[in-house]
This record gives sequence, structure tokens and C-alpha cells, in this order.
Amino acid sequence: MTRPDSVVVVGGGLAGHTVAVTLRSCGFHGRLTVITQESTDPYDRPPLSKDLLAGEPIQPTLSPHLADLGIELHTATAAVGIRPHEILTTAGRFPFEAALLAPGLRARRLPSGHGAPAANVLRSLEDAVGLRTELTTGRRVLIVGAGLIGAEVATAAAAAGCRVSVIGPDLGPALAAVPDSVHDEIRGWYDDCGIRLTTGVQVLETTHDGVLLSDSSRRAADLVIAAIGGAPATAWLHGSPIGLDPAGFITTDEHLRTDLPGVYAAGDAIAWPSARYGRAMHLEHWHHAADSAQIAARNILGANETYDPLPYFWSHQLGHSLHYIGRHGRADPAEIRSDTRSGRAVTWTRGGRPTAVLALDAPHLVRRARAALQAADRPEIGAMQ
Repeated sequence: MTRPDSVVVVGGGLAGHTVAVTLRSCGFHGRLTVITQESTDPYDRPPLSKDLLAGEPIQPTLSPHLADLGIELHTATAAVGIRPHEILTTAGRFPFEAALLAPGLRARRLPSGHGAPAANVLRSLEDAVGLRTELTTGRRVLIVGAGLIGAEVATAAAAAGCRVSVIGPDLGPALAAVPDSVHDEIRGWYDDCGIRLTTGVQVLETTHDGVLLSDSSRRAADLVIAAIGGAPATAWLHGSPIGLDPAGFITTDEHLRTDLPGVYAAGDAIAWPSARYGRAMHLEHWHHAADSAQIAARNILGANETYDPLPYFWSHQLGHSLHYIGRHGRADPAEIRSDTRSGRAVTWTRGGRPTAVLALDAPHLVRRARAALQAADRPEIGAMQ
């Protein structure tokens, strides 16, 4: 493969920034352009819920700055289409010899009933700055979604003196099929922080004074925040040569190539074939965005690396840490292990071999588990429920 003379990157998040920086570090000296719909330089998203929302004086902008590497950055510019060797945007056309698509996710939103105000979301820097001003002592804050982001937002709201409730059908996909004792332990984290946790119900819509629940009851709130996940920001690719799966994720091969020659994709909005798990996979975590971007960048320059990671994520929430590595199925038996450093871990197995480890306040146990998971036979998880 001949190295391209020009590369256009669509997306100014971690994946887009990492691709651009990796291209330069690998010796690419051609024209390099990054297009982002946001009005700021690329920034890191985890600090939004972990630090900035809690009032920490942090600067989430990613370094190095793209301008320092001779990279053109076009902010407040939305991609609206793609053709062979050309990205179409709200600011005009951007020709390319190679391109990388990293559009990321858009926040899922709750329905609003009868003219009621929409729930707030946390996806962008602007969202985090706005929400921080809303978290004041005594306010009734209701968070819809008990997954990782919901728990982190709840932590910040409780620390700000708000009266916090969290509602969701469960504790989120990260905690699917955990043993009952671990489930109860995590519920206790909410109690310790004075947060009211309600699971087993869903929020149907926002109302003028709170939300309507699936059991027909209502819950009052001064501020409603939706933390119900994201959907791929790929509507602009419908009808294009780029393949999308039914959920809207960009489909790639194992080298992160799309259906359009010269165009690669990375980050939260992709689905790729995993030999490790025997199925198409998509992930929405920091390490995936960074790792897929690095491999895509090297492949743009002529490498032929395969992307097939061992999933990993972490969260600090409710005064505790949670780390997870691997991928388990609901039928995998789980074993709880306590550690002398007071942490605990859940290990899932299949056929006597580990498939995943969840560590509570014991990140060192996940570090130990990585080698065992990588050495294990690659499990064919199949469809996850």
C-alpha cells in the first residue's frame, strides 16, 4: 500500500485526536486535517463526570495541541456526507487520499411528555459546565440510569449537597449477572452516600415536575438527568458507501477498514469482527477509543495490524473503584474472591477457564487477571443477553 499524501479525520474526541497524533509520530508528514462538530479543541470525556462535574479545577483538553504538530483543526464543522476521496461538511468539501471516521456517540434522550422540559444529558464539555451550575445544595436531582455514568453523576450531585435519586431497570450492563451478595454490596454504596436507588422500573417520560415511571407512579424532581447510554453519531452516513449495522455502528474488517477504499474507522461508533469472541463487537470505553485509533493510524500508513482487544474499563463512583476486564456471558458461573487489602473480585469462568473479572476496590486483582485472560482459550461468547 502506498502512503497517502493527505488524511482527513472526522471526529475531535479521543479517537480522532489519537489518530492524528499517531500519524505524526509514525512519520506522516503530509496534509492532515481534523474536523469536529464541537467548538473547542479535542478533549477527554472521562474527566467530565469524574472530575469537572465534581468541581475539580481540571482542563480536559487533550495534548499535544494539534496545531503544534502542523495539523489543521476545523471546529464547529459537521460532516454531512462522504464520497470516494471527499468528505462533505457544513463548511465545504474536504478531499482526501485516506480518511479516518471517529464520529463517536450522541447521548440518548428521554421522551418529554405534554410540553415538559427535556432531561439534561452529559456528553459534552458544554453539558458538564452547564450541569455543574445546576448542582446546588438541597435540589432534588433525579438521575435516570444506574450504569457507570449515572453512578458517577450521582456521586458528584451528592457531594454538592443535592438530594439525589437514581432510577433504572438494573445496575447497568457492567454489572449483569453479578452474584446477589455483590449486587447488594453495590446497592449499599448508594445508601452510604445518602442516594435513593430504585431498580426494576423504567422512566417513560419527563413531566413538568419530574418523571413518569413504568409502574404508572410519578417521581418529583427539580432536575432530571438522563444517563441512559449513547447511540452512534452516524446519521450522516446513511445512504453512503460506508456500511452500517442495524444499530448504526460503522462496520469494519479486522483491520478497521470500512467498505469504502482508503477509509478507516475507530472509536465508540464502530463494530468489528472479533476472532476472540466469534462475533461482531462494539465497545464504548476509553481504552478502546485510544487503542483502535492507534491501530487504524498505523494501518493507514501501510501496516496490516489486526484489532481484537481484551475489553477493559474502570470507574470511580460512590467512594469506591470498579474495574472490569474480559467479557462474560450470563450463564458463566461466578466465584467471589476476597483480598487481604479489603477488596473483592468476581471471576467468571467457562469450561474451567476465566472469561472476565470484576474488581471492587481492588484494581491490582484486575492487573493480575489480565495475563490469565489473555492466555485462556478465546471464548466464543455468542450473543450476549
